[in-house]
Amino acid sequence: MKRTMDKILIALAVFLLVFVAAMLWIYLKTGGIPDTLCTCVFAICGGECGVMGWIKTTKERMREREQELEDRQYQKEQEEKQDGGID
Repeated sequence: MKRTMDKILIALAVFLLVFVAAMLWIYLKTGGIPDTLCTCVFAICGGECGVMGWIKTTKERMREREQELEDRQYQKEQEEKQDGGID
């Protein structure tokens, strides 16, 4: 099952491939391309990828933090069981 970010990245890659092909075709026909459009498209796509990377990193940090807290709780329970068994 593909996750949402995977789908977005695939769509973004396909879009950029089509965009580059269109810009090449325009260049071959006219001898130039719209520089501002190219700059804006790549800036927006780069920004989107950056935001998705930030979201992914934040989710991973939160997941690691939750696991760390669960591990601490488990360790505390194990220590309490051991202390209770010695008496």
